[in-house]
Amino acid sequence: MPAAVSTITQSGQVSIPKVIRDILGVGPRDQVEFLSDGERVQIVAVPKDPLTLGTREEFWESVARADEDYAEGRVTKVHAVTDSMRDRYGL
Repeated sequence: MPAAVSTITQSGQVSIPKVIRDILGVGPRDQVEFLSDGERVQIVAVPKDPLTLGTREEFWESVARADEDYAEGRVTKVHAVTDSMRDRYGL
């Protein structure tokens, strides 16, 4: 897992190190979202055009797949993912 260090400025700003920007595929004027489970923070790239859902048919196909995944029990709760990552990396 890549690691990088950055210093917090007086105004609370932090620069995202290049290695992390490259992993996320973000650059100037892009946005990132900070997610926290109360112990750790995860940085996630915000899609450049979050309203782009493809064609009407593609959107409804995605909805149908999501409904099918839910009905078949293939949906994973976020806490299960967090616990799995903690176990995997010894956190």
